[in-house]
Amino acid sequence: MLWALVVRETDDGGLEAEIVVEVDDGHWGGLATDAWESGFLAAGGAPVSTGTVQVRGGRFVRLVLIGGREAWEPAPTMEAPEAWLSAAAEAGSVLVTVVAPGTWPPSGLADVAPDRRAQEFADRLDAARASGSVLQGMADLDLE
Repeated sequence: MLWALVVRETDDGGLEAEIVVEVDDGHWGGLATDAWESGFLAAGGAPVSTGTVQVRGGRFVRLVLIGGREAWEPAPTMEAPEAWLSAAAEAGSVLVTVVAPGTWPPSGLADVAPDRRAQEFADRLDAARASGSVLQGMADLDLE
């Protein structure tokens, strides 16, 4: 699984906390089904979902879906940048974007020059959104 915590600027100039997750082919069906059953939709909108993003002690620990019946966890848990925590706390929610397997190269972005990684990430995510191959939903923030 690949997880990324992203802060995006909204059209009105605000900041939005986002989690982007890509799983392998073996987990794709399960995650896509859990996201769909939680109210996520194909890109083009970000409906309020029944999902919850849990953050403990400044670390993202899990994405809870289907009313608490399923949980997806990064391994290891991820330190959440202060800007991400601030944007998430202010909104009380997080945009969760589930991308299909193959969105990122097999090596991740390690082969991309460090000064190009952020732009390459954004370009690939924008292309995935434009193709309709992502599911998105707004998840509540559970911050302790």
